[in-house]
Amino acid sequence: MREISDRDLVAKCLNGDNTAFDQLVLRYQLPMYRTALQIVQDESLARDITQNGFIKSWEKLHTYNSKYRFYSWLYKIIINESLNKKRSVRKMDSLTTAEKSDETPYAQMVKNEEKEKLYKAISLLTEEQKIVIHLRHFEELSYKEMSDVLDIEEKTVKSRLYSARMKLREILQPK
Repeated sequence: MREISDRDLVAKCLNGDNTAFDQLVLRYQLPMYRTALQIVQDESLARDITQNGFIKSWEKLHTYNSKYRFYSWLYKIIINESLNKKRSVRKMDSLTTAEKSDETPYAQMVKNEEKEKLYKAISLLTEEQKIVIHLRHFEELSYKEMSDVLDIEEKTVKSRLYSARMKLREILQPK
């Protein structure tokens, strides 16, 4: 059985099939949550943002242009919700992730320290730089997908990503 496309699910939603939207939520809730979490760095806030983003996308579904990917359209909503919430809250807690591993406690400690250094370095970037780093390296979007999500040209995406990487290098490998 083939998976129903996002466009088909959106069409079903617009024709009154509310269960079709449930499938979109299940398909995208984790990447949307991770995106919000990367921006606001608060698990509870990220859950709220993700929920609000899906509510907003449901309410505005009639404005979705099917010539673009639904995924990209939803990302824009989540990113805007995250940035708006971050501006209003103005707090950044450290990102924590629980990991299960067969590594030794020492190896886990070293790995966690390295992650912490990376997350601290990312937190020093501008909002634009944080977003391109997250979309490219955590969500693994292509330049084209990032361009669609951010509503900017691909060359601008590449430029921002290059600047962000250079800034991270400068922070993590001082002279």
